[in-house]
Amino acid sequence: MTSLFQSLPSSSSQPKPGKTTMSKDYLVATNDSTSVFVRRSDAVEYQDLVALLVALFPSVSLYSVVIQTNELDICAGRYVDIPPDLWQEISPEIQNIRVISCPPKRPPTPPPSISIHVQSPSGETRTVSLQSSASTYDLKAAIRNSGGTSVPTQFLTYDGQSLKDDSKLSGYGISDKATVYLQLQQNEPAVIPGSMPIVGGRRMRKPVIYLFSPRPIHVTVKVSLVDSWTFNAVYPSVPIKNTEFGQSIVWDVDTHDDHSLTTPTGTRASYLFWEAEPKRGVLSAPSPPPSPRNTTVVPFDPMYPQVNNENSVVLLSSQAAEYLDRALSALCLHVEARTSFITYWLPEILKHDYVALHFLPQTAYSHAAPLEVSPKPDIVTRVFMLFSPVGRDELVEWEGALTRAFESVDMWKGVVGVDGGGGGMGDEVFRVVEWGGMEVGR
Repeated sequence: MTSLFQSLPSSSSQPKPGKTTMSKDYLVATNDSTSVFVRRSDAVEYQDLVALLVALFPSVSLYSVVIQTNELDICAGRYVDIPPDLWQEISPEIQNIRVISCPPKRPPTPPPSISIHVQSPSGETRTVSLQSSASTYDLKAAIRNSGGTSVPTQFLTYDGQSLKDDSKLSGYGISDKATVYLQLQQNEPAVIPGSMPIVGGRRMRKPVIYLFSPRPIHVTVKVSLVDSWTFNAVYPSVPIKNTEFGQSIVWDVDTHDDHSLTTPTGTRASYLFWEAEPKRGVLSAPSPPPSPRNTTVVPFDPMYPQVNNENSVVLLSSQAAEYLDRALSALCLHVEARTSFITYWLPEILKHDYVALHFLPQTAYSHAAPLEVSPKPDIVTRVFMLFSPVGRDELVEWEGALTRAFESVDMWKGVVGVDGGGGGMGDEVFRVVEWGGMEVGR
């Protein structure tokens, strides 16, 4: 398994003189007891190096880490601190760094809080407090939590600008004691350019369903949605049925030895595909935030997805493809599914410096999109990923997720509810495999 780092061999197993190979692609980071390799390409920026070191060395934190070297001539053998602004100049000249933890000169302070006045159409004004780094969605949540209306019914403006859910308030020039204007949307939420009608442009994107039967059989597949969501794309094409509980679709297909599918109209496909988006004018109550180690599964509400420091991993976007390949393999996705998953999401992931990734428990996901297959499969694996961009200036809020990224990807098997048993092909069992995802704006 490829890793971002590996422990150095003990002195008793060091290669014989003349057998070592110097590599300019790596640094060696050492603390009091451990030495590890770090890829230079993962540590071009000082903040990226610090994020890696915090994950590798539990004794240091973002506030206390100090990086030193003694390899420059001017050091005269002494270990000298490397300031953040000199890292890019010094790092090409050195091979080894020492990592120590020093108490911060002053205790870290959270981002300052600001007070925002929210004026309703009636002229009533309420004041909410939140961090200066908050987004529009955070402000809407604060309004809701202070006794105001639900998030999807809120339409906010400031200085003549419509506020997009995914954007930071500071980007609109909103500061302490600013007044934001609230309008209520009862039936048709306004569409803000660049976003979906409700909650920051979230869609259940690219769920695809593979059917791996040990021999050709006839299969019926039904996907249903909670009432707040609607199908916006289906392939092969089938009628979308509306019920009092929500929409549903049903495919009748025949499987083949090569694991392709054929519909009654003769359409042949590799898998079944659907996508969904929020239904305008239908609101749902927000689910409570999940507890990180709670055994009680909170049903997934696609209107209020939860990606946080407790339930996710945070990675450099450049590391995401490698991590996803290992995680999806642990979740029993076969090669074609892993490749399709990664190539579909990678362009969106690479738009950001860092990303937080979270895989939903199957039982939670099935609350939003129940799946029924007949005949009943022996194994059903439904992999649905949430991901959210994380800025470098926000890493201090994600230390747990940064560290978790270096844990074994097998942890996701327990989260998702996958018991292993192969990648879905070639077994004498009937397997159903589905993957999909959603980008959660911040």
